[in-house]
Amino acid sequence: MHAVDGRGEIPCNLKVIPHHIKNILNKSGPMMARAQVYRGDISFMDISLRAAMNAYFAFMFGGMLRKAGCRLRPYEAIRGSVDEIIEDGLKLLIDAFAGTVSKEDALMAVVGRLRSLPLKSGSRPLVAVFGDLYVRDNDAVNQGLIRFIEAHGGEVITTPYSSYAKMVARPYFRKWFNEGKYFRSLSSRAVLSGLTAMERKYYRHFQQVLQEPEHDFTDPVEDIIAPYRMIPEHSGETMDNVLKTYYIKKYYPDVALFIHASPAFCCPALVTEAMADRIESFTGVPVVSVTYDGTFGDKSGVIVPYLVFPRKPLKEESAGLILEAMERF
Repeated sequence: MHAVDGRGEIPCNLKVIPHHIKNILNKSGPMMARAQVYRGDISFMDISLRAAMNAYFAFMFGGMLRKAGCRLRPYEAIRGSVDEIIEDGLKLLIDAFAGTVSKEDALMAVVGRLRSLPLKSGSRPLVAVFGDLYVRDNDAVNQGLIRFIEAHGGEVITTPYSSYAKMVARPYFRKWFNEGKYFRSLSSRAVLSGLTAMERKYYRHFQQVLQEPEHDFTDPVEDIIAPYRMIPEHSGETMDNVLKTYYIKKYYPDVALFIHASPAFCCPALVTEAMADRIESFTGVPVVSVTYDGTFGDKSGVIVPYLVFPRKPLKEESAGLILEAMERF
């Protein structure tokens, strides 16, 4: 058996995935067993700086298109028009990453079509999805959660993985440095800083559709996680979830519902689910946990009452009383 080992320092034991894929290939016959699996750094820095940059911007462009689609689709005057433009846009962006057209020209073309769409007036309850990275943005695993929310009257807030990386990066950089992984910490910090500066020229195009400023994720991590009795050494998915709910509430104060999506038997998901009451108390936003176990049962149905009868945000004084009661308990 060919040994495979991925390199990465983020949670969810991503290092084991190349090994698992290789085992599947080995069991699929002698021809498939000859296939090799990439076992390098998750950032692709070991391939080249250009590969790392393209991976980052691929996540950014794809995530921003998904975000724009969720913003516009509930209000489209012509059903299916947003999806049609996004599908065409993805093809154009593939050409851009292949080098046949410039990335900025491709973005301008896609955004221009999105801006020209006729839209209906109105507003819907804002619903944010957080949780396990294998589930929250995987339409096959989460049974088309975004479309389900939209079909029942909600508007979905999504977080591009480029934004997610900036959101959680600083505590990981510090953790790696404290663990003696100096090169990984300093090099990752430098690369992300450079990419963040470069992405501004692209973000301004999406801003024409999203109509929101670029988000800043530099609030002190210790202050965000301390109310949950956590310290920076508590890195992992649960800390990521706390940071994400904090920033969503900060930039979308009218958010009406948090959906915590997770797969079956996920340990950090169980920890986050146990913290749901505290998240709700600090943010004033109800939290519904949905576990997707691979069966065909209707897992998302539990969120329907929250969409049909959205709860009004808690006033600060009410949230404070609830927190005091929880602390006494």
